[in-house]
Parts: sequence; structure tokens; C-alpha cells
Amino acid sequence: MTERDREPSGTPPDGGPPPPGKGLSQLKARLATARARDKRSTGGKRDTDASGIGIAVRVGIELAGTLAVGVGIGWLLDRWLGTGPWLLVVFFFLGSAAGVLNVYRAVKHIGLAPAYRRGSGEADGNENKDEGGGR
Repeated sequence: MTERDREPSGTPPDGGPPPPGKGLSQLKARLATARARDKRSTGGKRDTDASGIGIAVRVGIELAGTLAVGVGIGWLLDRWLGTGPWLLVVFFFLGSAAGVLNVYRAVKHIGLAPAYRRGSGEADGNENKDEGGGR
């Protein structure tokens, strides 16, 4: 297909995919527009902390869930293998450790600047810098 066969929008008349470079530039422009609209509607405060009750519920559910899974696996293995309460005790402690680890991961970034939450280590607002040239 030649350039004359294409419509002014750059897409082929049969509705096929746009030329290789054109689609990506259009996508970047649409993303920039959407991000600008989002910043205007939220006032630039997209990375606010979750509410205290939300964090408490998440912590409680994760801790109870990991304990229940650990105890359930230990109990089922004990019944299947006939080992008494030993695997139940072992998996109780494994479930407890997993629950504490999940709780730690859930709360370790509370109160930090948005750049620190993303793991960039910079809180000066330059969290979108990368060494590859940009997004």
C-alpha cells in the first residue's frame, strides 16, 4: 500500500493498524492528555496515604488469613500423614511468620513521600527521571 492509499489520519482505508511510528506517538499524546486531566481533577495529590481504618483492616485480614492458611495446611497434613499435632504447630509458626512479613510490607511506607514509596529514593519530585532518556 502506498502513502497515497492512506487516509489523512494515517490509518489504512481498510481499518488496519496505523504505521509503526504513528500509533506510538498518538498513544503518548493521549497518555499525556489523560495525565494532565487527572492532575487537574485531583489537584496533583494522587499519591495520598490510605485511611487508617483501611490499613487496619488490611493488616488484620492479612494476618488472620496467613494464620488460617498455615493452620489449615498443617491440620490437613497431620490428618493425611498421621503425625499428630506436629505439622499443625510447624505450619502455625510458618503462617505467623508470613503474616508478620505481610504486615511489615503493608505498613513500611506509611508516612513517606510518594517518591520513597515507589522505591526511587528521591523525595524532591524528580521521581520520573530515568537513565534511558525518558518515558
